[in-house]
Amino acid sequence: MNAPIMKAREVAYTRLRVPDLDRMEAFLNDFGLTTVEKNDHALFLRGAGPDYVVHVVEKGEAAFLGFALYANSESDLEALSASPDASDVAAIDEPGGGKRVILTDPDGFQIEVIHRTQTHAPLLQNTDPVNFGGRQERHGDTVRCPRQPARVKRLGHVGINVANLSRSWDWYYRHLGIVRSDGVGVGDKDFAYFCRFDRGEEFTDHHSVLLAQTFDEPGFNHCSFEVVDINDIYVGNEHLEAQGYKHSWGIGRHTLGSQIFDYWRDPWGMIHEHFVDGDIMNAEHEFQIHGPDVGAASQWGPQMPSDFGRTVTD
Repeated sequence: MNAPIMKAREVAYTRLRVPDLDRMEAFLNDFGLTTVEKNDHALFLRGAGPDYVVHVVEKGEAAFLGFALYANSESDLEALSASPDASDVAAIDEPGGGKRVILTDPDGFQIEVIHRTQTHAPLLQNTDPVNFGGRQERHGDTVRCPRQPARVKRLGHVGINVANLSRSWDWYYRHLGIVRSDGVGVGDKDFAYFCRFDRGEEFTDHHSVLLAQTFDEPGFNHCSFEVVDINDIYVGNEHLEAQGYKHSWGIGRHTLGSQIFDYWRDPWGMIHEHFVDGDIMNAEHEFQIHGPDVGAASQWGPQMPSDFGRTVTD
């Protein structure tokens, strides 16, 4: 296999479009994101971590537009811009600044590769101490969870439904250097790849990009945001339920990736996930294909609903 043009480092932000920015802002604030900037045309939000923006929402007909990845350097952008399906390197005229190259993937999604140095001061300095079995960190203090949205730290991964899994995998590897951690398939037919960034011996999330074979139109599967701890999974669940939003799936623990998860639909039916306690892997992890009973399974909690991974409106 030929070497990729560059190796992206991590996911930066998702880019969606909805007809009502006020309504979407209310949902995302209740989900646990903080508004950075809002104008007549777009909404920009951050988590509690240092990333300047983790979610971008434009105004218009509801749709998934694409997502952005971080490059390690501007030289990576220059190399990528030489590809025939890439734009020139250009300044980003949005909150956070920096530079980017824009590509169009095989299903027409906009993939931005960005390099920026501007960050926020983190809103949370440390995770909460815990007392679990032999791990005792909280001495003399109690746990009191306030009634509030989940404390979202960062964007963890983005999932997309693709028309041709092998074609999409080849494109994402060739341009962005992602590698497969695990896959789902039957016989010689693969249905999904859970992909991580290639950092060699350095550990990174089990998957940052999910490519899932669709038998309908290509589109948005879900976006996933890491929260501080398991309390945020439950507190966030209760808060979103109290606000009347539509639940999708959870609370449970995945098999592939191991995350404790909870999925919610925004007002236009697009799925947003809270997760915590996911696997991290490095080059020692060997790619393998698992059967659907493993790939779609919860280790505990409810099993995957039939409409998961698709945008569903009432």
